Amino acid sequence: MNGNSISFLTPYWSGREMMRMHLESIRKFYPMAPILVSKRGGEREEMEAYRSEFGIRYWLEDCEFPSAYVRLLQRCETEHVCILDHDAILLATLDPYLAGLSDGRYDLVGVEERIRVPDEIWTRHWPQAGGWLRFAPGCMDSNVLMFNLKDFKAKWGLRGIFGSRTGAGHSFEFCYGICQRLARHFYLRPHHLKKYGMGNLLMDGTTPIVWHQWFGSYRTRLAGAAPEDQSAGEPDDRAIYPVAEEGEIAFLKDYPQLDLSEMTPAWGPDLDIQAERRAIENSASPASPRRLSGMLATLRRWRRYGVREFTARAWAKLDLWWRLR
Repeated sequence: MNGNSISFLTPYWSGREMMRMHLESIRKFYPMAPILVSKRGGEREEMEAYRSEFGIRYWLEDCEFPSAYVRLLQRCETEHVCILDHDAILLATLDPYLAGLSDGRYDLVGVEERIRVPDEIWTRHWPQAGGWLRFAPGCMDSNVLMFNLKDFKAKWGLRGIFGSRTGAGHSFEFCYGICQRLARHFYLRPHHLKKYGMGNLLMDGTTPIVWHQWFGSYRTRLAGAAPEDQSAGEPDDRAIYPVAEEGEIAFLKDYPQLDLSEMTPAWGPDLDIQAERRAIENSASPASPRRLSGMLATLRRWRRYGVREFTARAWAKLDLWWRLR
């Protein structure tokens, strides 16, 4: 496949070691493909180094993830797009999936939102979470996501990326509109490697395709988490931080010679998915303790915002609306 038919888009907050590895892995398989990066905050020197070494295009913009996501999609000029988190490392070419998109076998490639935390981690650090990191059957998030952007924009415009909530599970991401509109999915299957914590090895059958570390920006994303911000049943950010750090350190030390022993599926093949679905839907009802706890946690965060923070957030919403008008 022609690497010039696809662009790689990465919203990026922090995590230099994983970011460099991410860019190296793209260039290994796609030396000439456009790489577009939205960097939250400053760090121009870091980004200039990536531009010089890897030929990326980047923008320094202090915006939340949805805004960065939309801006990158607006800037993309190729027919196909691959959206990747900065902690996603290509282990193989994506050409077979580009071919599948081009010849109409499917219209979206990614990972189904049926992902569990390894048992030895969730039972020790946050037993109240029940083991699910993501549960929204039939949906895909943007950790790794490939589709024909040109066709998508022609049919639905960029507003089409925004999804609607359903009773399918406890997870919801704003970009679920992509998987709700592009219904023919090809799923890479997530697996755990015991040595690397919560990360996922994304497989096509027996072939490793992508490594996704999860929580790659943990230094800025999770530091300083307040106990009162946590919802009942959700993993505690303060507990995730050391787990994410330990897994990343082990991965960086071993890559590219990863330890593939003790590999287990990261979604529940032995679980009664329908029973899990019913339990999660019940917990998400308007009157459930979990739902009420989440609403209270949100209100507590809002109370701590000053005028400047509220103004910045309102401006971000207005900017997003303007871009999608």
